[in-house]
Amino acid sequence: MTFLKKHITLTIIAVFHVVGFIGFLINPHFFNALTPVNLLLSAFLIVLMSNQTKSKFYATLLVIGVAGYFIEVIGVKTGFIFGRYYYGSALGYKFLSVPLLIGLNWMLLSYSTSLFFRSANIVINALCGAALMVGLDFLMEQSAAKFNFWYWVNGSIPLQNYIAWFCISFLIHLLADKELSKKPNLTAKGFYIIQIIFFAALYFFTRYKK
Repeated sequence: MTFLKKHITLTIIAVFHVVGFIGFLINPHFFNALTPVNLLLSAFLIVLMSNQTKSKFYATLLVIGVAGYFIEVIGVKTGFIFGRYYYGSALGYKFLSVPLLIGLNWMLLSYSTSLFFRSANIVINALCGAALMVGLDFLMEQSAAKFNFWYWVNGSIPLQNYIAWFCISFLIHLLADKELSKKPNLTAKGFYIIQIIFFAALYFFTRYKK
């Protein structure tokens, strides 16, 4: 109980994911509509617990979010970056065929994963951060179409997707390393771990549930 009180923001994020997980198994259509709420709440709590006062930190997050969003726009429109795919309606309002919250997702994942590896070598930090992002993307991909997140045109996930994710994530971490990871943020790190558990469990239970 002491841990829960001390880390109330992380507890709130965990509870929302548990409720979402159960909801996806019972009534996925209804709980899909709550996905944007979950993501927005997580973003608010993570930024709140960043303890950052410098404008460069927030400017960096904004640039990552905007860049991530427009990379996705190019990806959806051309198929050149990740492969041929399109978004469903679960992630909320779309502009240029891409949910606006996708930019927020790139921002949160880039920030969260930047906190795990803090060596003196920013290249190593960027490589490790990119690997974490690709690992989560791999898990997300397994259930994305089942829950109306996004769909691959040919029904299979191309290797190109993971290569692109790694390269883009590596570049983001390399350029933003110093601005994003100066202060610890347990809520942000916990968010990443919760996401890993959430999508791994979601895949397992929907894969074998009959």
